Amino acid sequence: MANTANHLVPEQGKFRRALAAVATWLQALDYTGFDYTLDRIERLEREVGRLKEELHQIRNSGPIDAHNGSAGGLEH
Repeated sequence: MANTANHLVPEQGKFRRALAAVATWLQALDYTGFDYTLDRIERLEREVGRLKEELHQIRNSGPIDAHNGSAGGLEH
């Protein structure tokens, strides 16, 4: 992320690049536990949505073979 700040203005001097790197670093430190929790919830919600879609596709794929009716038979 610090590299991104350094490439915003290629003509800037060493001091400005260093200042931009420090600003980026300080911004990264501003990531709170609340932010982490929200990000984690968002990732879990996406995963649940993906799993629901996968389950929906499995249910709509047709009847399951009677010999392979166990959950292990659903694996691809």
